[in-house]
Amino acid sequence: MDELLIYVKLTQKRWLYASLVFVVIFYFLGYERSKKAIPLYRATGTIIFEQKNDNIPEEVALTEQNQNQNQNQNQNQNQLNNNLALIKSESFAEKVKLDLPFPLEIDNKKLVENLVAVNPPNSDVIHLSFTDEDPKKAADIVNAWIRNYLEIEKDQRVSQTRELTKFLEKQIPETEKSLELTAEKLKDFKQKNNIVDISTEATSSISNINQMERQIADLEVELVSQKSRRDSLKQIFQVDSKSAITSSFVNESPLINSIIQQIQEIQTKIEQEKLRFGDQHPQVISLQQQKIALEEQLKNYAQNTNIQGNLPKDLNSIYQPGTTQSNLLIEYDATEKKIESLETQLKSLKELIAVYKKRVEILPQLDVEYQKLQRELKAKNDVLENLTKNYQDAQIAINNTKENIRSTELASIPKEPTIDSKFLYLIQGFSGGILAGYLVAYFIDKFDINIKNSEEIKYYFKQPIWGKIPDFYRHKKDQISTNLPTRDNPSSAITENFRALCAKIKLMKTEEQPLQVITISSAVAEEGKSIIAANTAIALSELDVKVLLIEANLRKPAQNKIWNYIETTSNLCDLLQTKSKLSELTITSVMPNLDILLAGKSQSNSVVLIGSSQMLHLIEEMKSKYDLIIIDAP
Repeated sequence: MDELLIYVKLTQKRWLYASLVFVVIFYFLGYERSKKAIPLYRATGTIIFEQKNDNIPEEVALTEQNQNQNQNQNQNQNQLNNNLALIKSESFAEKVKLDLPFPLEIDNKKLVENLVAVNPPNSDVIHLSFTDEDPKKAADIVNAWIRNYLEIEKDQRVSQTRELTKFLEKQIPETEKSLELTAEKLKDFKQKNNIVDISTEATSSISNINQMERQIADLEVELVSQKSRRDSLKQIFQVDSKSAITSSFVNESPLINSIIQQIQEIQTKIEQEKLRFGDQHPQVISLQQQKIALEEQLKNYAQNTNIQGNLPKDLNSIYQPGTTQSNLLIEYDATEKKIESLETQLKSLKELIAVYKKRVEILPQLDVEYQKLQRELKAKNDVLENLTKNYQDAQIAINNTKENIRSTELASIPKEPTIDSKFLYLIQGFSGGILAGYLVAYFIDKFDINIKNSEEIKYYFKQPIWGKIPDFYRHKKDQISTNLPTRDNPSSAITENFRALCAKIKLMKTEEQPLQVITISSAVAEEGKSIIAANTAIALSELDVKVLLIEANLRKPAQNKIWNYIETTSNLCDLLQTKSKLSELTITSVMPNLDILLAGKSQSNSVVLIGSSQMLHLIEEMKSKYDLIIIDAP
């Protein structure tokens, strides 16, 4: 909306240039062309394709690549794009020209450019249209295009079907061989890794490991119990179980017990005789020989009873338990054997668990390889099935080729013109004129060096704006007709603008920086600076400020006319030229708190007079008499 307002304002501002450009453009671009316009007729035909893709080579490609439904749709779209490219080829246009019942004096490229062939989004339809001055000619061209496309499409499908059959005859044996190799590879993998069912084996192995771990826990508990029992029995006998059993066996044999007693008695006699006769006495030697004979007899008996290896060398170390202790000795031995058996079982179970765990660790990797081989086998099997099915379909299609086109709609001869060129040219001329007029107005305004508003003043001069004074005579609200509205129309909006300006001027005066002289000038002549100076002086005098208005525009003075030709006895020119004394100067008072010093007659050397020392001396003298001096400069 803002852009439209800018356009309207700019056009209003430069309406003359915009109007001239609009008229010229509209006349040549719209009116002149509309007088020469010829009505055009458009004939339209339609080709509707099968929604399901019956193009067998494309289906084979899809089955080999395992495409999903979205890819099938993309394939259909690609096929339609290929059909459009064929229809709009120059070679096809040459075939159409030869099929027309009338000569066509146009080159193939131009003919293709005039034909419009489009495929609406998400559809299996191609619309063909041709525009010409002759409606029958346009319809004949579209129908010839459709007929020739049908013939080419049928020939292509027969050729593609035969090529497909040869391709499948070669692919099927290769796929079968590849399938057999993959099956053999899967079989070798299962035999090598002893695989029947990996998931079942994994579940069973984990179950067996858990069961064996529970058995190990039970055996360890029982082993601790048996070791505790053995330690209790060992504290009773202070010998190991084998020695205790041997002692029990010896004590239970009367013969061995008798021989041992004899040996012990002889040993006692030997010790006694040694004390009496010494070591070399014949009696001592005789007793030693009897002992050796008894020991030899005991050794022979031990060999016959299989306890020789367990018989102690020192006969005094043989433990001689009673009946109850013998039973405990048997239990002691049984406990030792039980401990050995439990330790053997624990060792075997731990080794077996290690074997199971090692198998479980490699099962995931085996499962990945196994699944990969199964997927490969399934994929190749699916490819083989699809190839076989397509081969059968191709065999049938050779004898009964089905077209890829469901139906066609030939173009009818149009009765009414499709394009009203006259109206179109008028619209083009009108739009072009509007646009060109705006552009001309825009560029004229852009390259205009005049300052147009207060924002441009701020931009170019980098100074603040103290006030805005509208044009007196164009101000519609107040309808002011005087040069001094601050005096003659004190309640007008123009007067309020001057008062606002004077309020800012008064605020600038401070003790540190007093403001006593203001010079009012302009960029060029006839801008109204003298009127501004007079009204500003009136507005300041109303603020209880004693003001002196000096008309320093000596070349073209205007204050006397603005004040309706007031009578004065002194003027600035006489003062500066004659070098009169300032004490003799008479200044005219036009309003309370406002005096005026007019310029006098026009002078050609105004610059010299204004820049003289007398002018400087005058201003310095007036500062002591007035609160503020306003100079209406050239």
